[in-house]
Amino acid sequence: MQRQAVTGDTPWRKRVVIALLAAGAAAVVWRAMMLHLFPEEISAKLPYRVKQHIGKMLIPARRGEIVDRTGEVLALSTPMVTVGCNPQKFPDSVEKRAALAKLLGKTDRWLKKKLERYEDKRYIPLKKQVEPETKQKIAALKIKGVEFRRGSRRFYPEGEAMASMIGFTNQQDVGQEGVELAYDSWLDGKPEQVRVVRDAVGKSIETLSLIERGEEGKRLHLTLDRRLQFLAYRSLNRALKEFDAESGTVVVLDSDRSEILAMVSLPSFNPNDLAQRKGGALRNRAVTDLLEPGSTMKPFTVAAAMENGIVTTSTTIDTSPGTLRVGRKTIREFRNHNYKEVNMARLLQKSSNVGSAMVALMMKPQQFWRVLDLAGIGEETGSTFPGEGTGVLRDYARWRKVEQATLSYGYGMSMTPLQLARAYTAIAEDGMIRPITFLQSEEAERDQESRRGFSAKTAKDVRLMMEKVTQEGGTARRARVKEYRVAGKTGTVDKLVGGRYADADGKPFGHTALFAGMAPVEDPRVVVVVVVDGPKGKYYTGGAVAAPVFSEVMGGALRVLGIPPEVTDDLKSASHG
Repeated sequence: MQRQAVTGDTPWRKRVVIALLAAGAAAVVWRAMMLHLFPEEISAKLPYRVKQHIGKMLIPARRGEIVDRTGEVLALSTPMVTVGCNPQKFPDSVEKRAALAKLLGKTDRWLKKKLERYEDKRYIPLKKQVEPETKQKIAALKIKGVEFRRGSRRFYPEGEAMASMIGFTNQQDVGQEGVELAYDSWLDGKPEQVRVVRDAVGKSIETLSLIERGEEGKRLHLTLDRRLQFLAYRSLNRALKEFDAESGTVVVLDSDRSEILAMVSLPSFNPNDLAQRKGGALRNRAVTDLLEPGSTMKPFTVAAAMENGIVTTSTTIDTSPGTLRVGRKTIREFRNHNYKEVNMARLLQKSSNVGSAMVALMMKPQQFWRVLDLAGIGEETGSTFPGEGTGVLRDYARWRKVEQATLSYGYGMSMTPLQLARAYTAIAEDGMIRPITFLQSEEAERDQESRRGFSAKTAKDVRLMMEKVTQEGGTARRARVKEYRVAGKTGTVDKLVGGRYADADGKPFGHTALFAGMAPVEDPRVVVVVVVDGPKGKYYTGGAVAAPVFSEVMGGALRVLGIPPEVTDDLKSASHG
């Protein structure tokens, strides 16, 4: 009888247990559903001590890569973590504290003081941008209270060679300089937003739902070529050391597309080293620094006179005795030369100051000014690079006669090396001038329109005359490029200090050596500008200091772009023995 009673109760008990389990499961499901659908309302009804358990969390998005014209990576984000801890939970173990400090690259004393100082806090960061390998070693210590938060670190494979162009980001991954700053919104991703349950100290313990989906930053395609950038960096760096110069810049443009192929500014810095991200090295001198272009302006003086019908290629002028009095100023030839009678080609070949001033004074001020203005002197290039200098070209209505004369050889105006390079594209591209870009077409936004600076005939005539500058008898024989015809112009500028070019004894405060040119002469594809500031010693001219850098960089650019070699006169004579 007893056995039968027990057996008879079993189904009833099972039904009770099953009902209780079902009710519990239903409650859990209902609770979960309500948390997902009405988290704020449910949270508001919770006791004060647990109100913060439900909240939102942002998961950072990966910043977009920056790549060169061939797809080589110039900037990327690598996974990193931030190591932090809850001082209230950190154990008293001296051994574990010392072990953690060592892995963080700190002393035990430092970590002890930090924990004591913030003992009332529930979270303090200990080290940002910790590599995954180090994170694993720290996790293996199993220290109570230690936490890891996801993040990333920006890495720049090309280091110093590309630093002035690419720039860098801060520890929050926000662009601070260069391309990183200019296109921060393009590169910056959209963080993912999720709803989470947090524990009593605010640590996320469960993800409830997705609030808003994130997006990775977009890849940025530059027109730069890392090979040319490194070549220009190496060549310029060598010149600065050889001539004990203060600083320098190199700009390389694809004149067909008005694209920046390379742009170097020295001194530079390592963008991967936080300690180096300060001082004047951060400045991209090719874009920000203004200079007087000196004799590199003489081709534009000749172009302006030809465009206005004042001179032709066969026009000759007498520059004797090598000086020209304009008002109270006497214009002299470099090193007191007397070139006597010169045509326009010889004027450029010998870089005659007197000849250039005489040609300028043949024009009405408006005629001269218009060509300089159309060449982009005194205006931004349209590159959108942050911090670009504007330059100065005074209105012709305010010119004095002596100012018109000195403008002819590049004094009394100012421009950046990038603006000078852009101006030379007008000579290279048969008189057309376009806005400059360092972005490939899908990202490029050009606010300016193309315009004509002067006629195609004038541009071609000036190019052929500029070729003589690099030939025998010219000021830039060291600018030659083997197997190619090149055209260019030297510049040697006395530095302006306190409104003066020389001290009381007539000694210059220093010089800036320049060379600007293009190749191949008949159909130019590349424009290169080299600026070396403050060379010291016996050699300081554009022909001696800047021209060799031009030769090396231009030769590399022509080869990289696959421009076929030309048969030069030297090769012809060699082939005939």
